Amino acid sequence: MVALLQSELSSKPAATDPRGWWRRWGAPLWLSVLLVLGFSALPAQAASSVASGGINPDGTVDPSFALSLNQDMQERLKNITLDSFNALPKSRITKMREAYIQAVNAIKRGDEARGLQIQHEQLQGYPLNLWLNYYYLAYNVRADKVPAALQFIQSGQQHELAGLLKERYAQFLSEERDYVGLAQLMGPKRIDESKLSSLSFAQKKELCRFYEANWALDRVNEDAVSFASRVYLDLGNRPQACGPLMALFDAKGYLTDKLILKRFERAYVERSYQDTTKSLAQVLKRTDFKDRVSALLELYSEPSKLFEQVQTNEPTDHRVAVLAFKRYANIAPRSARADLERFITTYQPSSTELIGIYQMFARNFLGRSYDKSDVAWVDQNLSALAWTDELKEMRLRRAIYFAQWDKVYVLIDHLAPDVRSAINWRYWKGRAAQELGLHQEANTILAEVAQDRSFFGFYAAQTLGQDYAFNYAKIEPNFSFPLDIATNKAALRFFELFALDDDNAIYEWREIAKHSPKQEAMIMAQWALQSGNISYAIDYVVSSGDWDALDYRFPIAYRNFYEKYARQNDVDLSFLYGISRQESMLNHKIRSWAGAVGLMQVMPGTARDIARREKWRFQGVGSLTDPETNIRYGSTYIRWMLDKFDNNRVLAAAAYNAGPGRIPQWASDDAQKRDVAMYVETIPFNETRKYVQNVLLYDAIYNFLLTGKPGDLIKPNELSYAY
Repeated sequence: MVALLQSELSSKPAATDPRGWWRRWGAPLWLSVLLVLGFSALPAQAASSVASGGINPDGTVDPSFALSLNQDMQERLKNITLDSFNALPKSRITKMREAYIQAVNAIKRGDEARGLQIQHEQLQGYPLNLWLNYYYLAYNVRADKVPAALQFIQSGQQHELAGLLKERYAQFLSEERDYVGLAQLMGPKRIDESKLSSLSFAQKKELCRFYEANWALDRVNEDAVSFASRVYLDLGNRPQACGPLMALFDAKGYLTDKLILKRFERAYVERSYQDTTKSLAQVLKRTDFKDRVSALLELYSEPSKLFEQVQTNEPTDHRVAVLAFKRYANIAPRSARADLERFITTYQPSSTELIGIYQMFARNFLGRSYDKSDVAWVDQNLSALAWTDELKEMRLRRAIYFAQWDKVYVLIDHLAPDVRSAINWRYWKGRAAQELGLHQEANTILAEVAQDRSFFGFYAAQTLGQDYAFNYAKIEPNFSFPLDIATNKAALRFFELFALDDDNAIYEWREIAKHSPKQEAMIMAQWALQSGNISYAIDYVVSSGDWDALDYRFPIAYRNFYEKYARQNDVDLSFLYGISRQESMLNHKIRSWAGAVGLMQVMPGTARDIARREKWRFQGVGSLTDPETNIRYGSTYIRWMLDKFDNNRVLAAAAYNAGPGRIPQWASDDAQKRDVAMYVETIPFNETRKYVQNVLLYDAIYNFLLTGKPGDLIKPNELSYAY
């Protein structure tokens, strides 16, 4: 059996049906695991406890007993290896799986005693007993389960499930106001929150729970006030888990009318926070600031009318005038600039107020829609202290767009250290040095950049005539599947969940990727690749951070379909793969929030248009989850974009992401010669800028994986194109 599996792994191509390999060969192996997992009865003491001592009079189960029962069953897995496997009748495996499902369902519906009874009578040593323990703790959360939940979380048995349990019990302890328990659950602060804007959603949740617990216990008073204030004033999405901290912030008297007004004023001057502005206004109409708020709302749609409506420069009117003009500068900057001197003369803003207004002008005039004279105005009027990192990056992109190489060279050194070390800014530092005739410095910097596997790394390598730094890491060739992962308990659990067609298998997969020895995790990724489970192969890379594992990061899936439609539409095979990898990570079932479907994220409306023009019969949105159908539609649309934009992949990729109507808007109209790097860096949408870089990079990597040859990142017609 082992030899057969090894042969199958090394020679079998990716299956059209991702489950085919598993059903033919994987299941018999992992079913046989269960023979030696121990089906003997529990010790008499444990059995007696289930019968009486483990079950309370009200029908609930003693959590400490439930945990010890599970630990006893897990103990039976410790010394299992494939060498000890023997055949097990399929009927026995089927019964155990049925018993497991019955136990899970019993626990989920609240019949914990029945679930654990099934477990101890029929499932001793079964690999998924850990999951039964998780379900027991995760459902019907209550105070007496907290110690057992903490033990599970801190035990390191399964980190992914521990994270899920931690969220559930954090919410429970918060609702119960058990701050001692919540503080114990959250542990010490592990995250630096000095830059709130750089925190992930999960990090914000973690910090909110930490401060909620420890502030209630008088351990972090000043830090908690500071963090909660910043969370409140942040206009971005706030995690629901931060609600209790905000309630505590309010209850302790820190959510003052003045702070609410500050949040209102931040929202007021922005373009995209109308609902926030109006909801905060309703709160403030019951405060001493009601007149100011009412006056501001009257100017919300037409702030230019402030000169007519704000007649004095008394404190309240002054503040209304400043905020209204700041909004005016945001939504109609050129008109506001024409009125700036009148505003300054009439309302005499302070230097601090003027800085905020000039920053608002800068945010607009440094955008792609404005010309060199607008940029020069910003340079002349924005003081050195008013340049934020965001504005510096915006100014750098305008300097690149206008080929102001002396400014590029200097400005990069004024970025924060962690920003200027980014590979794109390292490239532009070298490029600016080159354009200024500093050739030795330029060659040193660009040669360093060329060692990076990125769009700008490959672009620098192509410019210098160097080899691309693929940094290609492969699995050690002397591995033995399945022997090398025989004792990996997460792998045992994964395969059993996979056999049950349970989507929770992803949690064991990520446990393997993050917490197993690298070689064992790569063996599992190799299994995923060769068994056609492409999403698992990619998820291995994303979860483990093993970005050099190109075979799994860029799998070659559905090759027959991609080759067929690449030929039919005369599109490079690697380009279709690059688009698909960026769009969906090659998940044929995925649907985006906007409604895009499948491998190439085809919009249903676009599919209908394609079908109409090509005289095809559109089979409905559901048909787009079929890999061949999706590739057929997506590759046809790519061909349209290439035809529309001079067979230029740079423009076609940008059009695929942002829509073809944007591309003419981004074309140069000032006779300035711009190359492809300048065009890509100055794409006005952050998402599209990154998208185009990724697609071109992925195209180059796929070309290498498909042909074994490096090829070109940028083709000759794209290099000579007038952007």
